[in-house]
Amino acid sequence: MNTLDSFLPYYSVSYTRNYLTKTYERFHITQAKTKSYHACYSFIYHLKHGQLYFKQASQSPTELKPILLFYGFIQLLKACVLAVDPSYPANSQVLAHGVTTRKRKKSGYQFLDDEVKIQKNGLFSHFLDKMFHVKQLEAEKFQMRVLLEQLGDMHDLFLQINSTAISFQARKTTNYLQLPSELLDSYHMTISRFELFLESFKTSGYSTINTIEEENNQLQITLTREPSIQYAAPWLYDQRGNMYLLKKHRRDGYRYLPELAIHYLLLYNLSMICRYEAEWWGDVIHTFDGVDLPFILKYLTLAERKIPFLIAHYLQNIQNG
Repeated sequence: MNTLDSFLPYYSVSYTRNYLTKTYERFHITQAKTKSYHACYSFIYHLKHGQLYFKQASQSPTELKPILLFYGFIQLLKACVLAVDPSYPANSQVLAHGVTTRKRKKSGYQFLDDEVKIQKNGLFSHFLDKMFHVKQLEAEKFQMRVLLEQLGDMHDLFLQINSTAISFQARKTTNYLQLPSELLDSYHMTISRFELFLESFKTSGYSTINTIEEENNQLQITLTREPSIQYAAPWLYDQRGNMYLLKKHRRDGYRYLPELAIHYLLLYNLSMICRYEAEWWGDVIHTFDGVDLPFILKYLTLAERKIPFLIAHYLQNIQNG
């Protein structure tokens, strides 16, 4: 089934009002029924407009695709925010993008080395807070290469381009995840230290380690429940549901982000480049110079398919915790 078809039930006002009421009640929002009545049409139109943008993106040339995907993504995100915050937008501050980047690119600019900076107010910080309870990112910078590394679907391209794998893929069984023991050497950790490392992400509420055992050069990790595809740091997912851990354990304040936040930052920057760096954008698309283009093309294909899936998954599972 086309992922965008997952939004079809919400195009019934009665269904959506009931859906929003139940969601608001779960989050203990007062006057849930009244607020669902007021938010209903806005919620539906955001989904509808988002679908239209994604449909146009699927038919557009690469030159225009980032702009259409970014604004379509914003519309879908606003529907998600309305599902947990019926007062959105409470003020004009949350209408801004909430992210900034260098407007003029320096000589020798490379997309993979570019950075975006988080602002105090805007949609980015607002949806992270309301949807994933992530706070305090103001003034932090994120490099494009680092963001792409947090997308499991991009790891095969990193391997092809750099001839070096950037992650370990976990093998799933009925009862546990299995990873090669060399992961411990890569992380410079003992089993007990690695277990503490994984448990340090427990505060996000998305995964809890049960046991870790080593046998035949393999680590067997049992979890109390499988991590969420939305935000399961330090686990990363691809579209097929495969799980990965990055080979390098960063100790420099490295921040994992929910996958929707990664897409927001990447598409924001690409859409800004489309609009304000036409010469560089045209050159990178048509001259095939450097290594940026393969990553950009693969990412745009990924974003077009995966963002609607993640949005639909979030809306379908929000009432389940």
